[in-house]
Amino acid sequence: MSHVRRALPALILASTLSTACHSRRAGEPLLFRLEDPVGDDHGDGELVYPVRTDLGRGDLDVVSVQALGMEGGTRFEVTFAHPIARPTRAHTVDIGGGTLADIARHGFYTFNVDIYVDQDHVVGSGRTDTLPGRGLALAPESAWDKALVLTPRPYEAREQLHKRWRQVALAAHRAEHGPVSGKEERRLEAVADQEVDARVFFATRIQVSGRTVSFEVPDVFLGEHARADWGYAVAVTGASLDRKVELSLLGANDTQASGLMVMGIGPGVSEARFGGARTGDPDQSPVVDLLVPSGIAQEAVLGPAKSPWPAVVPTPAASAAVPMPAPTEADGTP
Repeated sequence: MSHVRRALPALILASTLSTACHSRRAGEPLLFRLEDPVGDDHGDGELVYPVRTDLGRGDLDVVSVQALGMEGGTRFEVTFAHPIARPTRAHTVDIGGGTLADIARHGFYTFNVDIYVDQDHVVGSGRTDTLPGRGLALAPESAWDKALVLTPRPYEAREQLHKRWRQVALAAHRAEHGPVSGKEERRLEAVADQEVDARVFFATRIQVSGRTVSFEVPDVFLGEHARADWGYAVAVTGASLDRKVELSLLGANDTQASGLMVMGIGPGVSEARFGGARTGDPDQSPVVDLLVPSGIAQEAVLGPAKSPWPAVVPTPAASAAVPMPAPTEADGTP
């Protein structure tokens, strides 16, 4: 792990969120808090981090997710075991001289966080598939109604999801009805676009401080403040800044190009992807960390059996009993 990145000046970290943090402590009520064990950022138990100086064990290990009420929306805060790597202009990423800070403009670049929200607990009322490249399925009783996506390139990711869901809609129509007219194609694409906009929220109001990244979700998307009796399924993946999205792996056990801004998993060790892939399992999930209810093993959901993934329901009583954490120097708050 790079000691340079670990030694980010406290002043920079503090200035990022000092005003927002003081406002939150003063007037933002805690809606709920979810906690996850430290040290389980190993996927199915075999996942190995890429060979990189800016990404290693603990960096994608989520230890808590909490939601706070704010005027007009909900602020979600995701806290990791280690300080979050920040993109810099010292890191050139393309032949045109573009830097990491130019591409990842929201203060982070190594991870994606998905939060799938089950608002009604009704089997069949939502979707059980996850976003491209995650390789997971929600349990039927946890079918999601809304998905919140935190990714370094939200606008590009949203564009790619629109494209992907259009392709899926057209392929399904062709399989059932044959050739598609131009008028019908435009209608199907419009429906797919409406589905993305209604169901998936790509966060753009994002702040990073120390180990915590926060993002805002407006009430107009969720319908109200996030509730403690809804179900929340949280998954963390490594981020790939490449915009490429493929429809399938064509049998290759490497998910690098198959997902929406997701770093893949393959055999052996690599600088570009995670290691620990299972031979003969092209659909192995590259998810690094997963929140699961008590009594459910993350390794079972991500392992060869691919057990359905149930959401976590933070009951109101349990959420209300959790105190707000005090700011610490490690968190980068003053």
